[in-house]
Amino acid sequence: MCDHKHLIDKNDRLVLPDNVVPSVYDLHIMVDYKSFTFKGEEDITVEVKKPTKVVVIHCLEIVIHSAKLGDQTACKIEYHAPEEVAILTFEQEAQVCESTKLSLTFDGIINDQNLQGFYRSKYVVDGQDRYVCLSQFEATHARRAFPCFDEPALKAKFNLTFTVPTHLTALSNTEEVSIKENTNDNTKTILFQTTPIMSTYLLAYIVGEFTYVEGSTNNIRVRAYKLLGQLESAEFALDVAIKALSIFIDYFGIPFPLTKCDHVAVPDFSYGAMENWGLITYRESLFLVSEKVSLLIKQKIAIVIGHELAHQWFGNLVTMEWWSQLWLNEGFATFMGSFVTDKIYPEWDCWLEFSDHYRAGALNLDALENTHPIEVPVRSSAEINEVFDAISYNKGSCVIQMIEGRLGDNFRKGLNHYLNKHSYKNTNTEDLWESLSLLSGIDIKTFIDPFTKYSGYPVIDFKTTQTPGTFQLTQKKFRLDGSAQQPTDPIWNNYIKIETASGSSEFILDKKSDTLTVPNFKQGDWIKPNFGQTGYYRINYDPAVLATLIPRIKSLELPSVDRLNLISDMYSICKSGDVTIDSYMDLIVSYSNETEYFIWNSICDNLSFIASLIQDQTYYTKFCQIVINLLKPISKKLGFDPIKGERSSDTLLRDKIQMTIGEFGDQEVIQECKKRFELFKNDPANLPADIRLAVLSVVVAHGGINEQQVLFDMYHKTISSSEKSCFIIAMAKSPKPEAICKILDFSLGPDVRSQDTYMAWIFTQTPFKPVVWQFLIKNFKALETKFPETRSIGRIISGSFQPKMDEAGVVEIEKFFIEHPVPSAERVIKQDIEKIRINTKWANSFIPTLGKWVEKNSSNNSYC
Repeated sequence: MCDHKHLIDKNDRLVLPDNVVPSVYDLHIMVDYKSFTFKGEEDITVEVKKPTKVVVIHCLEIVIHSAKLGDQTACKIEYHAPEEVAILTFEQEAQVCESTKLSLTFDGIINDQNLQGFYRSKYVVDGQDRYVCLSQFEATHARRAFPCFDEPALKAKFNLTFTVPTHLTALSNTEEVSIKENTNDNTKTILFQTTPIMSTYLLAYIVGEFTYVEGSTNNIRVRAYKLLGQLESAEFALDVAIKALSIFIDYFGIPFPLTKCDHVAVPDFSYGAMENWGLITYRESLFLVSEKVSLLIKQKIAIVIGHELAHQWFGNLVTMEWWSQLWLNEGFATFMGSFVTDKIYPEWDCWLEFSDHYRAGALNLDALENTHPIEVPVRSSAEINEVFDAISYNKGSCVIQMIEGRLGDNFRKGLNHYLNKHSYKNTNTEDLWESLSLLSGIDIKTFIDPFTKYSGYPVIDFKTTQTPGTFQLTQKKFRLDGSAQQPTDPIWNNYIKIETASGSSEFILDKKSDTLTVPNFKQGDWIKPNFGQTGYYRINYDPAVLATLIPRIKSLELPSVDRLNLISDMYSICKSGDVTIDSYMDLIVSYSNETEYFIWNSICDNLSFIASLIQDQTYYTKFCQIVINLLKPISKKLGFDPIKGERSSDTLLRDKIQMTIGEFGDQEVIQECKKRFELFKNDPANLPADIRLAVLSVVVAHGGINEQQVLFDMYHKTISSSEKSCFIIAMAKSPKPEAICKILDFSLGPDVRSQDTYMAWIFTQTPFKPVVWQFLIKNFKALETKFPETRSIGRIISGSFQPKMDEAGVVEIEKFFIEHPVPSAERVIKQDIEKIRINTKWANSFIPTLGKWVEKNSSNNSYC
């Protein structure tokens, strides 16, 4: 633990002293591409607010050579690495003044050790190594590239100048003002326009060899850049970017404040993308497309582009005051990413994807003891990365959706008020609630505070009474481990949309228990609470209520998002112990007519997980056959080849169903996959992208060393990042321990991008997780070296555990990470250990009941 002797402790955060604050940075970066180093000169216009001899400024992994404040030269320059600051001491006390210059010279290394600060990424063109150098400053990495006041509230304008080799392109947040050729050393110096006032983490620059495609909207130039030699196309991304930007300008009612918006794809990137104002950067696999890219990847690309463009207003124009308010940025952008993609591609049913991915991700994580509130205290930079998780992004977006569902168009009006009032400023959660309340007339703070101030969420027991049309509603905190309620548990204000055979209604459950009377309700009518699945809670249905919905599930009359909501709630409540496994399995059987990809995706994942918990049971083979029988009709209907004009859901569903039924052991599908694999070996074009992952995964899962080796060879030949990811996932599914060790070892080598390493770990089959765990123990030093201070190592660690273990195995894991702490993954490891204990408890409780259900249904396949 560091001694905070230079930062100011404000109880909930550690910040720089406020004696000196910036307003303008004049920053000149000179890049040496041969040594991968840089030199910098900067003049920071600052206000001296208090007399001082000392200026504390963020600075990490760079060396300051000189520092002046006004006409005074620093007599001492010191560094305190634990606080990530430099301490500049001057002989004379600087007096209070509105404007003076803090001038510094410095240098640093363009690193290749992590994807932070100013770093380099290697790629290959025609057998030659090439490099692109770029910045990644969120959350606290601008200080790794230049001395700065690196806090979101310390906004300033930036005048950036870049000197680079003549043949390279340099990009930044704004357009170029001038380019001067330096003939003496084959460099050029580029001056960029002044940025809007913004936080340091949004400054961006990138240097490399690029090509681009261009368009425009609302007099804004939009370009999509890719590296020279990259054969995949940026046209799809450009089209999405132009349409999304236009939609947001109209929706927010506020112009985009820059004259251009560039989008750039790079090989190595720690996040999916980064919302730098006017210069958005992306991982290549989430930006570029070709015939080798599946529809599912295209959907992800569109949503990511929408997410980053939403940030241009919500995050860039108006910025959270401190990182404890991160959810304001990320939750909103996640919601708007789905919103705008649905506007562009309504046939994709993005809100169903939102429920399957973002809502399920939030609810699953938020039901653990080791979760955290949306608004969580973040004191130091070391703690900030841990809040970039499914709570800030996914729960945050669900809370936003819940508000939008209740407010309707007043939500958009409230956002417009909020953005106009706070443009170029910093805010906290209460500022947003104030604007939304003002425009809607609803007390948003009272409505939403329990969802943001506390961790977790409620499960609402929805029970019938003796009076038709009257229902008893009772809420309690949902705990996945089924543990008892606590006196400190909050009472949530639950906005519940109700749909019945006779109409719609709304209800607020703001106490522990209440009764609901539905007008015109007749005995036997169907009723669906949380209609549209906008409420952030789960519903535990009375069996009588559920029985009225089963016919509407079978007939597909119940909207798809509500069919998904039912199966999702039932599964999690079953895990907590409040619903029996046979009741859940009976519900699944009623979905045999289902046609939607995202619903089958949820069902297939749940069935696969249950199977992973019972592989040591005598009835395991019979369970697998029941799953095969359930999936067989839709497997036969979809086949392996796309049908011209088919729904996008069918395109996605084909890959999921054939992969699942193949991995469960359906011999007909396995043989078809093997046949298509042989054609693929002769010519990869013989296997379309939308069925590729299924075929390769099934073949490797039921194959040996040779099948995996074919994909290794293919991996080295392809330049498609999405195809490489597909190959890694498939290779990880080998049933051979030596093959598993081979792909794990390969994932740590130079041929796999660091952001892709985790795939080789999480996609290994459950029976071989002990092999993965032993590999992790043996190679932990290599992991720490490849992933210093990054979130990626947490995903890798998560992929090393069996879903259920005896207590001795769990204790072994706990002991290992006590002896080998990983600060950036501490919360993730605790969550994983908690999940293992929950899974083990659940499996032990349901194994006898499931066995009886399997025996009963093995001889009764009428549902198939």
